[in-house]
Amino acid sequence: MHRFKLCVYCLSLVIALIVWTPGTLGQAPPAIQIFMPDGSLPTRNMRLTLTRDDGRIETVFTDTKGKFQVTGDLIREADYIVTVESDGRTFDTTTARFRIIRSTPVYTPVFLQPYTSKTKPPPGAIDVAALDVNVPIEARTAYEEAMKAVGSGNSAEAIPYFQKAISLYPPYLRALNDLGVLYLKLNRLDDASRLFEQAIKIDRRFYFARLNLGVILNRQGNYKKAAETLSPLYDESRSLRGLPSSYADALIGTGQLSKAEKVLRTALADTGMDLKSQVDIHFKLGLVLSREERFAEAVVYLEKTVTLDPNAANAHLVLGGSLLQLNRLPEAEKGLIRAYALGGSAVASAQMFLGQLYLMQRNPEAALEAFELYLKDMPAAPNSAKIKIEISKLKATLNKE
Repeated sequence: MHRFKLCVYCLSLVIALIVWTPGTLGQAPPAIQIFMPDGSLPTRNMRLTLTRDDGRIETVFTDTKGKFQVTGDLIREADYIVTVESDGRTFDTTTARFRIIRSTPVYTPVFLQPYTSKTKPPPGAIDVAALDVNVPIEARTAYEEAMKAVGSGNSAEAIPYFQKAISLYPPYLRALNDLGVLYLKLNRLDDASRLFEQAIKIDRRFYFARLNLGVILNRQGNYKKAAETLSPLYDESRSLRGLPSSYADALIGTGQLSKAEKVLRTALADTGMDLKSQVDIHFKLGLVLSREERFAEAVVYLEKTVTLDPNAANAHLVLGGSLLQLNRLPEAEKGLIRAYALGGSAVASAQMFLGQLYLMQRNPEAALEAFELYLKDMPAAPNSAKIKIEISKLKATLNKE
C-alpha cells in the first residue's frame, strides 16, 4: 500500500476559534467605577473596552454615573484590561488592570487621566480622538446611542443610529469604521467594504479602515488585492494590532510563503501579544512551514499552538499531518483523533490522514472506516474519486481475507 502526499486542503484551513468555558463565581458581580480627572463621577454613559487574557474583547457601557458590573459570560477567573479611550477634550486614553478570582469580591476604580494632547497614534496615523472634537453634538449623540445598542447586542437598533451619525457628519471616521465592523460581524461584506473605502478616501492615515478592508478581502478570497492593500500599511505601521496576522493570510493566499514566514516571525518578537494572537501567529507559522514541507520545524510551532490552546482543532489537524510526514505515527494518530473529536466534520481531513496512517500500519479495517467517514463528511471532496478507488481496493483485500 502506498503513502499519500500531505493533503493541501488541510494546509489552507482557517484558524480555529479559541474555545473557553465561562466560570460561575459565587459572589456579587465584579464592578468597575470610572472617575473623572477631578475625582467626580461621570454624568453620562461611558464607553469602555474589556480585554480578557484569553483574547476576548468586548465594548461595554457604564451607567450614567460611570459604573459597570461584569456579568454573564464575561465573568471567568482571568486577568482583564479596562481601556477608556480619550474623548479628545477632557481625558486621555486610560487603562487599568484587574483580576477576577473565585469567591473574592472585585471593585476596580479607574481614574481617568487629564487630557494633555500628548497621547499620539502610531507615526503617520490619524488621531481619531482629536478629530472627534469637530463632530457635531447631534452626530456624536447618535454614535453613542449606536454603541450602546452594540454593547447590548442589538445590532438592528445600532445600524440606524450609525447611519444617522454619518448622515449628520459624513466624514465621521469613527462611525464609518464601527458600522463597517458591525457589518463585517454580520457578514455583510459588501456594505462593510463600502464604508471602509469611504473612510480611506477621507483620510488614508486612518489605519483601522485599511486593515479592516484587508480583512474583508481575505475573507472574500481576494488575496492579491488584500496583499496590495496591507503591504503598504505594514510598512507604515506594522505594530497595528491584528495587521501581521491579516497580512500573513494575504501572503499565504498568494503563495508568498517566505515573506509570510518573515512577517510571522517578526510578530512573534512582540512580547505583549495576548493569548489569542499568540495562538494565531504560532499556528500560521506552523502552517507556512508545513506547506514548505519543513515538517520538523512546523511541529515545534504547532505543538506550541496546542499548548496555548488545547482546543484548537485545526492546529491538531495540521500537527497530526506534519507528524505523519515525519513517520511519527503514534503521535500523529493521537493528534488527528483529537482534531476530529474537537472539530468533527469541519476537520474531515483528519479522517483522510488517519486512513493514510492506518494504510502505513497495514490496518485495512481501520483505514477503510476512516476513508468512508471522510467521504461521508465531505462527499464532494476534490480527491473523492481517488479515495473511492482506495476504498474499493481495501474492500477487495478484506473480502479475500
